Amino acid sequence: MDNHQSTDRREFLKDAAVASAGLALAAGYSGSVAGQEQAADSEKFPPVKLGVIGLGMMGERHITRLLELPEYVQITAVCDVYTKWLSEQASRTGADSYQDYRKLLEAKNVDAVLIATPDHWHAKMCVDAADAGKDIYCEKPMTHWRDLQEAKDVVEAVRRNQRVMQVGVQSTSDARWTQAQEFLRAGRVGKMMRAQATYARNGDHHKYDPASVESGAIPGETLDWDMWLGPAPKIPFDMAHFASFRSFFDYSGGVVTDLLAHRITPLAMAMEVGFPHRVSSTGGKYFFTDRREIPDVVNVTVEYPGGPSAYFMSGMACPNDLPTQVEGPKGTLHFTGSGFDVRDAGGEVVETVASERAPVDSEQRTEHAKNLFHCIHTREKPICDEYFGYQIMTVLHMAVRSYLEGKVYEFDPKTEEARAV
Repeated sequence: MDNHQSTDRREFLKDAAVASAGLALAAGYSGSVAGQEQAADSEKFPPVKLGVIGLGMMGERHITRLLELPEYVQITAVCDVYTKWLSEQASRTGADSYQDYRKLLEAKNVDAVLIATPDHWHAKMCVDAADAGKDIYCEKPMTHWRDLQEAKDVVEAVRRNQRVMQVGVQSTSDARWTQAQEFLRAGRVGKMMRAQATYARNGDHHKYDPASVESGAIPGETLDWDMWLGPAPKIPFDMAHFASFRSFFDYSGGVVTDLLAHRITPLAMAMEVGFPHRVSSTGGKYFFTDRREIPDVVNVTVEYPGGPSAYFMSGMACPNDLPTQVEGPKGTLHFTGSGFDVRDAGGEVVETVASERAPVDSEQRTEHAKNLFHCIHTREKPICDEYFGYQIMTVLHMAVRSYLEGKVYEFDPKTEEARAV
């Protein structure tokens, strides 16, 4: 056994040396050069004129970041159905204000839109924006979980109108994932067999708490409730649905689409796995006993065609994450806070790789926006484009359906349909 392990290690290190020789240029491009190209845009192109639709927590955070990039972007319009948020952000940005997003899409001083509304509006707004000739940044998830056709409609609209679209999973702009992609392409772990990532939180957040209150929201006065509901089922005003929409399935997929999307997306990008084959989910509402509908812990298993099998967990009362890693017979990529370790089959670290761009959250948000603005000028595909968004939405759609129905879901790549088996 000792001789066998020694031979495996020699072969691993030999493969590593060969692969590393070809990785420097690729990793450098995905990191420093890409950042330099985006930085140069401010010297070659005028700022993108941007309209922001949805001015709650995420919209406000995006505006904070974008106001620090005047050489790249000018916020020319803001929109929300809640007048308090609308007036606050209009005053803050000096932008034109709209309560109806369709009026914003008609504006001549808007080149692109950033959509940060609840999930149930994403598909409709993306399609309408593309049809209006606007480029798009849409917060994740790209569409609502319930109907996979929505993701297909977005892809078709973006292509039909030759638009540029970025899905807002900012972590994909952390260069560690494109660096890891090159290592996996080079066979550093061998055939990918297993992967995992988790997003654990130990405690509630106001965005999930049904007791959350937005005291200024008064339907018919400061809030257009019917417009807020939009394509969702029509119900009387409910403060919990408005203030904590992520806890109700008519507007969100809960921790699956809100938290796990942050883990599934960059790992899928690194592994280049495409559409899933089979997805199953288990979990439950074990800790919180209020009226929220979503589970507080969920386990999602994703089988990709020919492998790997991937495990994803998210919990709202779980203090510890499991390691994020990709395993094969030759070794493991084990992701750390600022990069990843390359480990041989025996678990020994043989190389440590640091992210070459945006290893922390604040940098990722900035780089992700810059990547969109760069692509608006060059008409290239952003790092997290609509078709990749469709692939991720397929996983999320199947995961939520599996959890709710207690069934395993399979995806047919020929018909592009997901069904319970």
